[in-house]
Amino acid sequence: MTRFAGGVRMDAIIWLREMFRQELDLRPPSLARINEKSIIIYDDDNNPIAHAIKTNRWIGFEISSLVVDPSHRGKGLSHKLLQECGNEWLFAYTRDARLQSVLEKAGFERSTIPGFLNSLNLLISRIGMGSWMIFSLEFKRILHQLKHIRDYKLYVRGKQT
Repeated sequence: MTRFAGGVRMDAIIWLREMFRQELDLRPPSLARINEKSIIIYDDDNNPIAHAIKTNRWIGFEISSLVVDPSHRGKGLSHKLLQECGNEWLFAYTRDARLQSVLEKAGFERSTIPGFLNSLNLLISRIGMGSWMIFSLEFKRILHQLKHIRDYKLYVRGKQT
């Protein structure tokens, strides 16, 4: 398991973009980033197999993407990523039943909104992401996310400060 350590490996970015391309619930591949808030797990051959990123949302952090390579699912990698996210106030939206189960086992609880400031920050960021998806012609992704918008559930862990 590796936290971001400064230099970005190109194979990790390529892998992450491919994972985003396959998962329409995630942000567009063109927005795949690896930075100081990234957590990456590599296999024994030093290939990336799991990734999570925390995004600062003023009061706490959103786990804005968590992805595990399909060939490595069911091995507890999501649990490891969540452990590495720390004990700060965290929240995540997902409609994936497997991830919902992992979040609950990691101490997250269902909630309705992440608080006023976080909701405002999310609204601004989602408008920006939606605009980017229109600009980059990600119509399939937009339609998918709009179709399932009511299926996304919020999970929260920790206390707001």
